[in-house]
Amino acid sequence: MASYLDRTRTLLGKEKLERIQNARVMIIGLGGVGGTALSALYRSGVRHFILVDNDKVDETNLNRQIMYTSKDVGELKTKVAERKLTEFCGEIDVKTYEIYVDETNIRDLIKDVDFVVDAIDSVPGKIGIMKECLEKNIPFVSSLGMAKRLDPEQVVLTTLNKTENDPLAKKIRYECRQRGLDLKKIPVVFSKENIIIDGPELGSMMMVPSTAGLIISNFVIKSI
Repeated sequence: MASYLDRTRTLLGKEKLERIQNARVMIIGLGGVGGTALSALYRSGVRHFILVDNDKVDETNLNRQIMYTSKDVGELKTKVAERKLTEFCGEIDVKTYEIYVDETNIRDLIKDVDFVVDAIDSVPGKIGIMKECLEKNIPFVSSLGMAKRLDPEQVVLTTLNKTENDPLAKKIRYECRQRGLDLKKIPVVFSKENIIIDGPELGSMMMVPSTAGLIISNFVIKSI
């Protein structure tokens, strides 16, 4: 009987696919980056997810967030994602947390996982995730600023010490140094492109954040 994983098994082999299927992946932030990463990961065979986000789907999300449609507006992102994953494959195990992640609650949140994807915007939240994962020796990757950019070819995977042209990365580098964290041990996905608009509004389209999500999902699969 045909399976959605037949071609994945052909490419990776049975043993590697089983490792992927048994892994527990936490994704914190289910927007443009996190939603694409999640979509790629469950289609790649990951069956155990912990999804964390306290936002609801908004009309303005629909131009760039692959997980949602207009029918989902007003619903919690975690619950929409959970529903779509279980509709896709009933064997997928999903736990959800509708909380705002910061340095005070992250310790109790990150446990019994094989990989953590940080796709949130909050600097305190990101610092907390990085610190906790480093202390517990849990593999992770963080997404940095993807708004105000257009060129998906400039999105790369590197370490925090090698980032540039990213105001968010600059803040995080400073905060990590203040806490004594080793920037060379913090894997990140960021865009080398200079921001193309000024001002507080975070204009964005699908290409850049979704590219970041795909790069992240590839890193997760390779790590597993």
